[in-house]
Amino acid sequence: MTTEPKSAADAFADGPLKATHKATVKDGKKREKRLDRLRLQGFWPLYAAFIALSLRPPLSEEHVSLMAIRGIGLVLALLGLGMRIWSLGYLMKKAELATAGPYGRTRNPLYVGTWLIGCGLALLSAWPFNLVLFSVYNVMFFAVYRLQIGIEEEMLTSIYGEPYKVYCDNVPRFFPQLKAWRVGDVSSFSLSRAFKNRAWEPVLGLSVLLLLQVVAWGLAWPAIKGASLSEAWANFLAGGWIGP
Repeated sequence: MTTEPKSAADAFADGPLKATHKATVKDGKKREKRLDRLRLQGFWPLYAAFIALSLRPPLSEEHVSLMAIRGIGLVLALLGLGMRIWSLGYLMKKAELATAGPYGRTRNPLYVGTWLIGCGLALLSAWPFNLVLFSVYNVMFFAVYRLQIGIEEEMLTSIYGEPYKVYCDNVPRFFPQLKAWRVGDVSSFSLSRAFKNRAWEPVLGLSVLLLLQVVAWGLAWPAIKGASLSEAWANFLAGGWIGP
């Protein structure tokens, strides 16, 4: 018979929670596969729209406020990348429950990072399409990831039991809290662990998507509008990829 921990200190008295058995959730894998297909079919066409609707460089917008929106987009995308690398540096998949670093502020920092990257790329598109894409992205993101997070919470509850519920009571599900929750001895950040957890994937992915947006507004659209490739390329090299 197990005894429910009376406090967070009791739950984490022996340090980070170790995974002692596998998750047992009915149809968990099947449900995850369906969500994977939904993400592939829904989000990648949306990312393609972020690129296709990068009609002009940020500094070519008519008003400073519109330029600022696109600048905010770049900042959000880079913050999201930083959040994902930070999170992956604490993550020990299938070994222990991550509660340190960003996991002391939100239970899903990896998804927060993904959300920020998507919001940033949407805002980097040209006005007014960037606000439309931003709205569509957020509706899709929270519809899909709400289901994904629900499945993962079922799995983690089946692995860690009541101590995981104590963690959930102290750390918000998604939007980070300002003060980090930290109880007992917890694992520290490791950059090598982050890259073992494939941190290079978001770095490469964001780099490629940003490059494609730059190519779209600096080369592709000028050529579509009638400039020769040589003219478009010369203008690109002269700084036309960022503004007039």
